Amino acid sequence: MKQTWGKARQTGTVLALVGMMAATLAACGGKAAEENGGTPAPAPTPAESTKPVKLQVLIPGGVNMDWFMDRYGKSIQAKYPHYSFEVIESTGNIAQNIVTEKRKIDLMIGSFATYRNQFKPFELVADMSDLVQKSKFDLNKIEPAYLDMIRNLDGGKLSGLPLYDLGLLLYYNKDIFDKFGVPYPTDNMTWESLVGIATRLTRNEGGVQYRGFVTDPSHLVIGNQLSLGFVDAKGEKAALNTDAWKQYIDTMVPLYKMAGYDATKEMITGAAIKNAFFKEKSSAMFVMYNSDAPKPEEGINWDAVSLPELKGAPGVGSQPYPVYISVSSLSENRDDAFKAIAHLLTDEVQTKLSSDFAQISPLKNDQVKAAFGKSVAQWQGKNIAAIKAKKPAAPPAYVGEYNNFAQGSAANAMRSVIVGEKDVNTALREADEEVNKKIEEAKAMKK
Repeated sequence: MKQTWGKARQTGTVLALVGMMAATLAACGGKAAEENGGTPAPAPTPAESTKPVKLQVLIPGGVNMDWFMDRYGKSIQAKYPHYSFEVIESTGNIAQNIVTEKRKIDLMIGSFATYRNQFKPFELVADMSDLVQKSKFDLNKIEPAYLDMIRNLDGGKLSGLPLYDLGLLLYYNKDIFDKFGVPYPTDNMTWESLVGIATRLTRNEGGVQYRGFVTDPSHLVIGNQLSLGFVDAKGEKAALNTDAWKQYIDTMVPLYKMAGYDATKEMITGAAIKNAFFKEKSSAMFVMYNSDAPKPEEGINWDAVSLPELKGAPGVGSQPYPVYISVSSLSENRDDAFKAIAHLLTDEVQTKLSSDFAQISPLKNDQVKAAFGKSVAQWQGKNIAAIKAKKPAAPPAYVGEYNNFAQGSAANAMRSVIVGEKDVNTALREADEEVNKKIEEAKAMKK
């Protein structure tokens, strides 16, 4: 006991000395603060944790770990070397599987349609406003249309940030134009003038049926330049049976109706369109996103021009079709996941993504945008200016969860008019009725 007391006394003495030193330092600090105008010295910034963090990443669409790491993962690890990643492979209804299996997803990457059709219905999205504020992330550096789209989708909440955008272009096969002595299309053409060019290129030559223009109507519907919506302001009733939609479809249909074209639904849907342009090389022109540019190994002598414009919307291109990245509602690593997102949206990283992967940056910075495709083989010597030649059409307010019903029905209505099954009035009236029926059925299932 005596020895223990002696140790305690020694300890007490040491503590007293420490206390005196602390008091002296505090007094000195206070005196220094007074001499410097009363402002105390700032507290040292705590060092960021370097504890290993594994982030689970969900990217529907068939991409794998190598794709993610090449584009994004390695860049994030250069900033945060203690981060590692696991990409969840897409199988079946991946969003539903995530919820069923109770997977703790941290990051999600998907197109606007993926957010609307998969992530939101299964409640995988979450407001990131607190993370934006906490990290002092500057939203003003992002083009506002992208932020408006995601906020419209989720009742004003910021449940994602744009990673890159996709824009529609008119691609053309130079060899077909040269073969038939037709001048190449140019930027700032109208759809009406394009009909004349497509007609001259639609012919049978040497047993091959050439068509001037082949494009899936769904792309023209989704990104329509008139910003036509699919549902009403409340998001609960179809808005397809309108004069504006009739006029728009009437403008597009002639591209598929010239002599010798003989359109079928199979021909103007999905893979058949790409096969006609890429493999058969029998289509002179087609509209697709900038991410679909032909690669050198595909052996196509191609270039691109801006999306033809409508007379009622001069200088206007397709609507934005952004790909978003977000912190999942299931994440247990929200702060770390958002740091990864913020890093990918820096000027430096966006410049590299624009240059090396031909991604259209969502940032306002013109220098970042100017880097587009500089290190991508397929864009060398091409008309890159076509991507920025038009002002993007304003996106309609994507309100309500039933928007997708109407979007699909609008594309089907246009297909039915192209192949001669219905006139435009009948097609849109029946599409409206079909959508409203689906909406009522969906509401009934919730009761």
